[in-house]
Amino acid sequence: MTRELAHDALHDRLVSFIRTPEVGDFNALALAVFEYQYKHIEVVRRVADYTGNTPDRVQRWNDIPAIPARAFKSYSMFDDGALAHTFFSSGTSGAPKSKAHFSEAGLTLMAESILQNARKYFLPEGRNTVILVLAPSPSLAPHMIMAWGMEQLIQHFGLPGSRFLVGPEGLDQNGLMQTFTDCIRANIPVTLIGASFGFVHLLDGLAAKSLTLQLPEGSRLMDAGGFKGRSRVVRRNDMDRAITETLAIPAHLSVNLLGMTELASQFYDDVLIHRDPQRRRKSNAPWTRTVVLDPRSMQFAAHGTPGLLCHWDLANLERPCAVLTDDLGVRDALGWTVLGRAKGVESKGCSLTIDAMLGGQTGG
Repeated sequence: MTRELAHDALHDRLVSFIRTPEVGDFNALALAVFEYQYKHIEVVRRVADYTGNTPDRVQRWNDIPAIPARAFKSYSMFDDGALAHTFFSSGTSGAPKSKAHFSEAGLTLMAESILQNARKYFLPEGRNTVILVLAPSPSLAPHMIMAWGMEQLIQHFGLPGSRFLVGPEGLDQNGLMQTFTDCIRANIPVTLIGASFGFVHLLDGLAAKSLTLQLPEGSRLMDAGGFKGRSRVVRRNDMDRAITETLAIPAHLSVNLLGMTELASQFYDDVLIHRDPQRRRKSNAPWTRTVVLDPRSMQFAAHGTPGLLCHWDLANLERPCAVLTDDLGVRDALGWTVLGRAKGVESKGCSLTIDAMLGGQTGG
């Protein structure tokens, strides 16, 4: 079977699985995706051969060898299909950035994962809200994967007036406040989406003016990115309290999103489903899995023990489906949480062995 036929067949199976997970088998699909990637992505093949975890030996999804996220900065990770778009990670100016290449079919697969995730974890009511994104639009930031994903939410869930509010001159504060006023008058729920640290600035600015708003019932907020690399860290409870006091959005409608340039899927807090901010944890969509690994043994860490987060994402058909991150996390019986970026930890899976695994193979 040619690469194109194999890709299209797997793509269709994955779209069906994402739409109706109950009729699929995650493990069987994960093994099929791994076999495809072993044949068509050189990095996956080299790492699998190096570790001995090749498709003929792997029986379970968690034995599929993970590619370190940092490798996306230096090595080619695409299956050599028809390239349609490339996203880059944020980071220090001049520093290497992770790259994620997509074909048109790959973009449709990512869009499906975005929409199904949002329907379950963030916008189950459908198109009943004005969505305001405190970020630049894809036309201004074409390589920002978050902007592309938020545009999907506007198109599928947003009422007229939904839009991006960051332009070349920065945040359109007048437009934001006018939309707040219009929605309050019309009793239309508002959905705010943006970077975690951006909301800290917004809340600080409103507090400095002694402004509080009573956004309509059903209004909600999604923050993404956390506080990695920021000069100021805000505790979640403090942020929830400020959001409720300033915008009248209850804590269970204030949802954090974890997204990565290296992955097509995202990980939501489950607070909206359970309506209990005290049990805030990250959840996995049915087509993803996340484990916490001991950074030295690379074995599963016990519940309550911090370790490196490793994700399996079947929507990542055209890039490695298993990605080992530099993020520290911890799991308990309710789910998992992100603790921050690992520092000073030399993990067996993601440090000095990566160049040996890949034998110097590089590319974009």
